[in-house]
Amino acid sequence: MSTVAEIESAIEKLSPDEKKQLRERLLATAAPEVSVMEKLRRMAGKANGLPRDMARNHDHYLHGVPKRVD
Repeated sequence: MSTVAEIESAIEKLSPDEKKQLRERLLATAAPEVSVMEKLRRMAGKANGLPRDMARNHDHYLHGVPKRVD
């Protein structure tokens, strides 16, 4: 029997009150979902030592295309 099947079997044996307590406990410990945009916002401004024109010329630094001269 797989671990998942064992867990499902054990949950089925719980009383309705025990199932409710388990659900509440699992929901309380679950990490809140954070959007990709929020994760990116948290990283903004964290990089050090980058060239001053990195935003404008990221293709140059990442892929070697000619620098933009705006």
